[in-house]
Amino acid sequence: MADSRNVQGKPLSTNGPLWNRTLGLRILTAAVLIPLVVWAAYALSVRSFLIVWGAIILAAAWEWGALAGIRNRIGRGVFVGLVLAAQVLAWYWPELLNWVADLTDWQGVLSLVLALDYIAFPTVAAWLVLGFFLRTWPDKLVGRPWPQGAQIFVAWFVLFTAWLMMARLRANFGNASILYLLFLIWIADTSAYFIGKKWGRTPLVPAISPGKTMAGVYGALLVCAVFAGVIGYMVELKAKLVVDFVMLSVIAVLVSICGDLLISLYKRWAGVKDSGKLLPGHGGLLDRIDSLLASSVVLYAGFLGRRLFW
Repeated sequence: MADSRNVQGKPLSTNGPLWNRTLGLRILTAAVLIPLVVWAAYALSVRSFLIVWGAIILAAAWEWGALAGIRNRIGRGVFVGLVLAAQVLAWYWPELLNWVADLTDWQGVLSLVLALDYIAFPTVAAWLVLGFFLRTWPDKLVGRPWPQGAQIFVAWFVLFTAWLMMARLRANFGNASILYLLFLIWIADTSAYFIGKKWGRTPLVPAISPGKTMAGVYGALLVCAVFAGVIGYMVELKAKLVVDFVMLSVIAVLVSICGDLLISLYKRWAGVKDSGKLLPGHGGLLDRIDSLLASSVVLYAGFLGRRLFW
């Protein structure tokens, strides 16, 4: 969600030319990117979408490597390679299991074909636990950075699971699910920014992200609940399913805030305001997809759980 303060926690001026120029760049960049992203989510085949999303994740891994303290290009390249290796393993997971079954004559290994899908459930739990720590002990987290190895592992795990769950969402539930997730997060970010700017008084976690407010969070949840209800009604879900859909969407928005705060925490540790400079007016690529990294896992876990258990 948008942060209206700088890295030291001081408010940015909303009257000077810098603010106007930055806002103009943000609007221009968004006007170019949003139609492209919507087109890609709607028109690309499953295979093409997975490749494009994979490339975005790898670019984000390059940025995140720097935030995690990997200063040299070779080290960051290795980190990107580890993310790519996990993507390739997931891509060929069924073929790998078939190969192991043929090699060992152990057909039981084929029962693991859905193992990668089931990763969604413990990953959601991990995000919820992380959110609890971010909300409860933000000062301690800022003041005591994790060991570099832990920072790198968390970055790798978040990037890989985000790619995997978004890929599974597209493959198993169609392009409409991707479009819904994108619009849900865009609406959440936009409503949180403007509602927080207008009525925000109480900071959410000032030690990590001073510009985020409780009013912005409540406003985003309310607006997104209404949005989810309208979408559920439009696709003619039954009343009980609409309630479930709204609840899932609200949880996805809540967890998306955890993704945003996690990247903000890494930036605090690194002493930078933006994850990079790739997108004019928006900072780095990681700054733009941080909410999706977490919310994609929640939405897929909800859809998969509905299919498996209800």
